[in-house]
Amino acid sequence: MTASAPGLRRIVVARMKTAMTYRQNVLLLQVIVILNIFILSRLWTTLFEGRDTVAGMTLHTFLLYITVVNLQSWVFTDLTVNEYTYQRVRTGEVVFDLMRPIGFVPQMLAHMAGSHLFMVLSVVVALPVVLVVGTLGAPASPAALALYAPSLVFGYVISVLLAVLTSMVAFWTVETSGFTMLYRLINQFFAGTMLPVSLFPEPLRILAGLLPFQSTGYIPATIYVGRTEGDAALRALAVQGLWILILALATTAVWHRARRRVAVQGG
Repeated sequence: MTASAPGLRRIVVARMKTAMTYRQNVLLLQVIVILNIFILSRLWTTLFEGRDTVAGMTLHTFLLYITVVNLQSWVFTDLTVNEYTYQRVRTGEVVFDLMRPIGFVPQMLAHMAGSHLFMVLSVVVALPVVLVVGTLGAPASPAALALYAPSLVFGYVISVLLAVLTSMVAFWTVETSGFTMLYRLINQFFAGTMLPVSLFPEPLRILAGLLPFQSTGYIPATIYVGRTEGDAALRALAVQGLWILILALATTAVWHRARRRVAVQGG
């Protein structure tokens, strides 16, 4: 691992430079996320009219949740791994990636790290605008902050594992754009970026509990605003940890099959 560390760092830096080169793509994403926060904030402000709370949440808590969960989604957004994997497999260049001393999956993780670091910078730059169109504030309590930090890290790891896992679809199909669009739609919805999972109809709420997506957005955001606290928050962290284990095992298993598929296709 030590020997490959410089190579991974070079990939991270190269990916950040690439993201800076295509700044218009990141700027477009900034506009989309900011507009999303603005529209949802205005919508829920209207729906709250005449009500003190909805589902036990005040308007301020609700708007803070909407802003935080969408900022998380912004940072976690992957702009590289699906397209990168698709292009490498389609052109056959993945064979050269497999021959490198750094494994292909670590290469993908390094590309994602570079992309996400640039996304963090873009969020920081856009925060003044977010303050105007959305609602930002401190965590509900020091305890909420202490629990939010590991939950956010767990959510990020789950998001990365999901991205790597879904990108491997490229080894079985020649076209991945439709699958990627569907995955992102499902991911955003069940992560709670449009409305909290607690407001889903019961069948959808049960389904959300069986999927990993709420662990990437809903759980950290509700801990931040104080809607999930105490023992419930600790259980939520345990669920996130379980998803990390499940997805890590699934990614390893799928990758072993994908590598054999490349070997068969390559002769």
